[in-house]
Amino acid sequence: MTTLTEKIMAIIYKLPPPSFAVSPKKDIGAPDGDTIKIEQPIRMVSCDTPEKEKPFGGAAITQPKLEKVKKRLDDGFFAELPAGLRNYLKKKIVTGAAKKHIEAGKKASDQFEKIKNQRLNLPNGKRRKVGVLPSGEVIDSRGRMLAYITTYFEKKDLPPKGDPQRDTYNLVMVAEGWAAFFPVWPSLPKDPADFDVIHKAARKAWTSKKGMWKQFGSNLLLPYEYRMLLKMSENKTAKQIISTAFQRLCVDLRTMKMVGKFDFYKVPPGDRLWIWEDDWKKNKQQIKNLLNVKE
Repeated sequence: MTTLTEKIMAIIYKLPPPSFAVSPKKDIGAPDGDTIKIEQPIRMVSCDTPEKEKPFGGAAITQPKLEKVKKRLDDGFFAELPAGLRNYLKKKIVTGAAKKHIEAGKKASDQFEKIKNQRLNLPNGKRRKVGVLPSGEVIDSRGRMLAYITTYFEKKDLPPKGDPQRDTYNLVMVAEGWAAFFPVWPSLPKDPADFDVIHKAARKAWTSKKGMWKQFGSNLLLPYEYRMLLKMSENKTAKQIISTAFQRLCVDLRTMKMVGKFDFYKVPPGDRLWIWEDDWKKNKQQIKNLLNVKE
């Protein structure tokens, strides 16, 4: 005779693998027995600002690494990479490239603080709350929430649709040219119309040379290019480096054509959509159908 306990133990199910690992968070309180408050860093998606000194170090550390990569691009170490990509990267590794990038990072950080204070500080000295809109992939591998951030309004105070006060900070940073457009599937706005707004703003910021490009020039290393180059300076084989430095595929938003890992430089910065290579391999047909991507 089967007991109730045996029946319960016989239930078998399989959970999908988590998309993130356990990450440390600071405990800041427990309102009740099944709730905890933690410090949760949020990565603003679809935008990417230049890096400051952390975590890669100042220009005295990173410029020599960039120069090392430039030499590798010249001496055949990265012969596996297409010549066009090698030439594109070499032209961007100039004297003072790291210093300019880090200075742009500091300016972008200052601009973000300015935007937050303008939107959140009230005349009576109080401060509004921040509105958090989690994206498709909610938590990344570093334990950060992936989200769009805006000013939080109570329903009775909510400005009408189209009012700049409703713009996400992600959009404002891109529109003002202090963040590179960096949309990565599936962390896109739920409404395609919202994606169209940030895409158009990104194109305008690039073509009009706003923000960081106005102050530091068109040749400024984009944040994801800077991080990629620092990976390319590591003491590993070319094959190992390429496998870790180039993990995203680029789609040209002008045509929705897949250009792959190495031809992103042919697409203007404001028209690049990124897809993780692993996501593409696992869900290729689904992504093609949802985004209308052409190979």
